[in-house]
Amino acid sequence: MLSKKQLALTSVGTSLSFWDIFNVPYIVDYSAQQFNVPTSSAIANLPLTTEMLGYFFGGATNGIISTLLGRKKGLVFAMLMIAIGSLVGFLSQNFLELAIAEFLIGFGIEGEIAVIPAYVSEMTSASFRGRAVGLVNLGGFLMTLVVGPIAVFLGEEYWRLLFVAGLSLSLFSIMFRLTLPESQRWEMSKGEKVRIDKEIMLLTLVWFFSYFVGYSLFSGSIFSIIQNKGFADAPLYFTYILYGDPLGVTLSSLLNDKIERKWSSSLSNVLSGVAIIGWAILSGLPFLIVAFISMFFQGFKFPTMYAYTAENLNNRVRSLGMGIADGIGHLGGVVGPLVVSLAYGYSPLYAIFTMGIASMISGIMLLKGRKVNNIELEQIAQEIKK
Repeated sequence: MLSKKQLALTSVGTSLSFWDIFNVPYIVDYSAQQFNVPTSSAIANLPLTTEMLGYFFGGATNGIISTLLGRKKGLVFAMLMIAIGSLVGFLSQNFLELAIAEFLIGFGIEGEIAVIPAYVSEMTSASFRGRAVGLVNLGGFLMTLVVGPIAVFLGEEYWRLLFVAGLSLSLFSIMFRLTLPESQRWEMSKGEKVRIDKEIMLLTLVWFFSYFVGYSLFSGSIFSIIQNKGFADAPLYFTYILYGDPLGVTLSSLLNDKIERKWSSSLSNVLSGVAIIGWAILSGLPFLIVAFISMFFQGFKFPTMYAYTAENLNNRVRSLGMGIADGIGHLGGVVGPLVVSLAYGYSPLYAIFTMGIASMISGIMLLKGRKVNNIELEQIAQEIKK
């Protein structure tokens, strides 16, 4: 079992992953100015697109590595990819090199997401498993409060230093993770046959619809909706709404073993969807409050869904299943903003209902899962087999 110190130091790498997720918009904006790339051009979106592709390939790849070679090697490999990507980004001289850097970083980030919930679930007690997964990821989500001010402070001249932070922390994490013990549950299951079962397919669809909504809430259409609701300075009021996300993550991490994760995973998606649909009839301050609630439940879903996804997979396929479900699920983050933007072209109401319904679909699908709190992983796996 992992000690609290080991969990805390493991979370350093996870925090780094989310540092890289949230700093991309600033890097793209500042580097486009330096490389003379119009921000409205398709090339300007290239680093974000390649990062998404990195997510797609990284989860399954590192899931295979940690399934065949061990969770520990998967943990180290994820940080190694982020370190290489950060170095390439720091040295990049054009947008193509920057896009390659973001692909490598995205590859490592999704590799991290594929292994961390599996490893932490297998290395903690049944009574602490949910909070352990939540707290390891908590530092990452709280990066939303840190990245923006630092990126703004560095500005166009020093944007490359955002990569230095990633490089430094990833190298530290690699050295620490080499000292971690291997998962005994992986050791016991490594001779078993790997099977892609229906649970993985269901969870992939759940994450697809969930990311469809999550990334749509960061699309340009949201700023237009905010303006239509009476707020001219859309970026400022979007920031107020966004703070619901880290609050939801924090509360969910603390309560993750107090509420049955089948229900909390499902309800967080459903309630977020209901709140989003409420945008259709609200404006002014009531709209801001309900939009904040939407973001709160978007944040609340992650610690509980990460833990719940890992718990619904057996020891042999856990990290691979996480990589497939979350990695392919990220395609929802590619499709969502495009669909919502098209819907907004017809009517803002279409865009709002599209996001709300997608969120509720992911929550309803989670009801097919099993109760998991305070139950050993092996017992859950036996129930799934039956």
